[in-house]
Amino acid sequence: MKIRIYILVFLLTFFSSCNRKIDFDFPDVEPAIVINSIITPESPISVNISAVMPIAEDSYTVVYDTVAIGTIYSLHVPKPKYCIEDASVLIYEDGVLLCSLEYTEDGYYISDKYPKVGSTYTLIVNAPGYKECKATTTLYNMPVLSNMSFRDTVSVDQEGYPLSKLSFTITDNDPNCNFYEMSCRAVSDKYNVEYDWVYFNKSRNTDKVLTQSESLPFNDRVLLFTDKYFSNSSYNLDVIYSYMTYVAMAKYDLEITVKAISESYYEYRRSRIMQDYQEEGLFENLANGETLSSIPVDIYSNIENGYGIFASYSTMTDTIMRK
Repeated sequence: MKIRIYILVFLLTFFSSCNRKIDFDFPDVEPAIVINSIITPESPISVNISAVMPIAEDSYTVVYDTVAIGTIYSLHVPKPKYCIEDASVLIYEDGVLLCSLEYTEDGYYISDKYPKVGSTYTLIVNAPGYKECKATTTLYNMPVLSNMSFRDTVSVDQEGYPLSKLSFTITDNDPNCNFYEMSCRAVSDKYNVEYDWVYFNKSRNTDKVLTQSESLPFNDRVLLFTDKYFSNSSYNLDVIYSYMTYVAMAKYDLEITVKAISESYYEYRRSRIMQDYQEEGLFENLANGETLSSIPVDIYSNIENGYGIFASYSTMTDTIMRK
């Protein structure tokens, strides 16, 4: 009995944790505005505005936990009041003032105005104590999709699972540089499954249009590409994909969604995809007890004198019916 008590006391002591303050040399950070807004013709214009502030010497506490694999340190910083409630938020459409956004709550400024495809929008934000922030985005026209079809089980992947092929022609009628995002869903009413995402095969989709963004290896549910190889012309695409088990057993139609996105949206999406991939790798390494090797990825920002993103997209969804 005494041995069991000793073991219990030892374990409680070994896994105990405590708090103490440790001096950290944080870099000087100038207070700045953080803007997050992605506009689309389907919704009124909305902008979220917050702030980034330097960490004061007395605003954090380091907690260290002693466990079997060593000592784990974590930095605890009290949640700051980050919302900016007294900002001036102006939206210009093609160089002409469109509206002044009104504050609601939680840092959101809204308008009843809808953006239009083909127009360029400029956001200007001023707030006491901060530099003026500015960003611009353009809502581009949608491409034309034609000759759309798909085939089941055209081959199998390395593990023997079936692969299917989506084929279509994309026509770009804009001489400007354009950017696109595509995703697909298998739609079925069998097995109580309304839809399921399809996954674009990472090794079989070698078309130069599909690989130019370099993001496919990090997220196989989204295709990001530009019109670099078919600007103001047409291009035939074959896309290899796989789908989940329940839908695979059913007859399904294929729903395809294409977004015409701004350059800022394209760069922001690329950086987010790669950062999310690195974060997943980080947690996987932690769970497996491996040495961490993930490299942080900076999130793209187009905000002058601030941080965040002001971008835009328009969407087209079509369903390819099974023949």
